Amino acid sequence: MQLSQNSKSNLSALAFGDRSTHIDESVYDMRERLKFIITGLVEYESLIDHKLFRHHSSLLTVNGMKIAATSSTPIRSKVGKTNKTTLIIPLSGHGSLIADGRTLQWHASSKAVFLPRCGGSSESTNRSVLMVDLDPIRLETVARTMLGLGPDSPSLMNLDTPREIDMQVGRVSFETVFRQLANLLDQFSLQPELLNQSGIDDAFYRNIAMMLQPSLFLDASTSSSNRKYARRLLDRVCQYIQAHINQPINLTDLERISCMSRRKLHYAFLKRHNCTPMQWVRAERLTLIHNQLNRGIPGDKVTTIALDCGFNKPTAFAAYYNKRFGELPSATLARAQAR
Repeated sequence: MQLSQNSKSNLSALAFGDRSTHIDESVYDMRERLKFIITGLVEYESLIDHKLFRHHSSLLTVNGMKIAATSSTPIRSKVGKTNKTTLIIPLSGHGSLIADGRTLQWHASSKAVFLPRCGGSSESTNRSVLMVDLDPIRLETVARTMLGLGPDSPSLMNLDTPREIDMQVGRVSFETVFRQLANLLDQFSLQPELLNQSGIDDAFYRNIAMMLQPSLFLDASTSSSNRKYARRLLDRVCQYIQAHINQPINLTDLERISCMSRRKLHYAFLKRHNCTPMQWVRAERLTLIHNQLNRGIPGDKVTTIALDCGFNKPTAFAAYYNKRFGELPSATLARAQAR
């Protein structure tokens, strides 16, 4: 990263906390302070003349969520393996980071960086960033709640992979969103008891969930033609399933029919049907079987109907049926034949 010495001591503004900021003019002082903010910090050095080095920082904890605002002249750092999940939101400047063998770029207004339980090394220009320590379980729970999904629904957030995150999605600027949240933090920072009652931590989690998986939440950010095309692709998958309901169906088949990746197909079904593709296949089969059993045709057998509709494990089928309809399939058939 090419740097000049000119005006490098001019710091960018902190996102919050100017009234109670810590100001460091020594790399050593900064390193010691950041050990309380960045778990696993092992190296920290200035990329310009140490006489020009400056660093400001402010740290708040809101209902267990740690969020730090830092601003510094150009630096290089190294963090060892950690059990923390961290989101780095740049508000000015840019930099690069190597984590788990991946080189990630972050840039104000453009790219944030998501770091799940991993260390890495980084370099940056003059920058101002927000660093948010996240609870993955809470983040997953918040996302499911926002989408109206139950606790047993499949994982949504892909929280195991270090990656770059877009900060501009359609017309939504997450930089603007987080600046506004940081301003709220600033308003409440001198009264921590109000801060914990403000709900700001929940607002952070909700917006971070949207930023990490915008395809689940921000349909309005895509064009109308793209949304219609995506709906047509999903319609085609559903029609294929219904036409082949009594035949073996797997995810590879559905990916091929949909022209979507497995993850996109998964998200599309969650959005429309509140379940995964294969859960929808099972639900369609159960509905078909339920309808056939309710006809009560003499000579019908539960096992034969289940096999004809694609269930090849009678015991598992009976359990699914009982959970869905509140009775065993044999009971449905017996009642229908008695009419």
